[in-house]
Amino acid sequence: MTQKNELSRQHLPKKKGLDMLKGIAILGIFFYHLIPSVFPGGFLGVPLFFVLSGYLMYTTSISYLDADTFPALDYYKKRISRLIPPLFVMVMVTCCVMTLTHSRQMIGIREQILSIFLGYNNWWQITQDASYFSRLTGASPFTHLWFLGVEMQFYLLWPLLFFLYKKCYHRLGGKRACFFFLVPALLSLTAMICLYHPGTDPSRVYYGTDTMGFTLCLGMFLGALRHNYPILCTPADRKRQLPVFAGMLGITLVLFLIIKGSNAFLYLGGMFVISVFFAVMILFTENQKTLPQELPLAGQAAFLGKYSYTIYLWHYPVIVLLLTALH
Repeated sequence: MTQKNELSRQHLPKKKGLDMLKGIAILGIFFYHLIPSVFPGGFLGVPLFFVLSGYLMYTTSISYLDADTFPALDYYKKRISRLIPPLFVMVMVTCCVMTLTHSRQMIGIREQILSIFLGYNNWWQITQDASYFSRLTGASPFTHLWFLGVEMQFYLLWPLLFFLYKKCYHRLGGKRACFFFLVPALLSLTAMICLYHPGTDPSRVYYGTDTMGFTLCLGMFLGALRHNYPILCTPADRKRQLPVFAGMLGITLVLFLIIKGSNAFLYLGGMFVISVFFAVMILFTENQKTLPQELPLAGQAAFLGKYSYTIYLWHYPVIVLLLTALH
């Protein structure tokens, strides 16, 4: 094993730290869906999730950089076994509840369910002109699954992206190859800027794999940077750890409280800048081994993060069905 690969193993994700960030993301999303008037920017927990996902895609594949092949089929099987069973249970239970309550939301549900399990729900919602930023009343309880569509599409693409990166890695060297992921990130940013029309509902560019892909690519880029530039794995001064991270959390809270989905600047580069900030927060968290143990409520946030996928699946249909029953 090379010295670089040994170093990369030493700096694999500290799961509790990343779980803490997942917990922060799911809290933002939950409160956005529950009380959007108070947390209008809570939806920014989604790009935080995406950056984390891209980062984990890279860091969990490092060991295959020097291998002749990438086990794509095993990779797909693992992702399917993790995503699909809990998704199936949630969708079936929700449909049963809607059937028993004679909900009008069951009309045309087959196409929607097909898009969910085949991983293109975000594009299906785009064709339906569905809005992510409208009021919950009357909304589909599966609107939030556009996120899973983007994730599944990037899981499908990852073996190809990793293959291309490996080619660059062995020909150009790791320090240059890591910038490979900036190319699709910048192309995606360009697509968002070009396709966004100020004054109109931004759901198209928020839902699109092409326009939100830069968030995952930034996570991949961060993973490649830490792998190829060991200096980025250096922990901050212990005295500065808590104040710096507290400042980052404060900025995140402010974003959750003041940003609105209708803000044009988000789709003209602002979402990219915020995603870069989230990448910096991930980098800082990864470099502080004891940070999750020292922060107040960090353990609780990590607990939520550990079960963030289950929470994400269930919280939205519960909120939508309760609101529908109350009206």
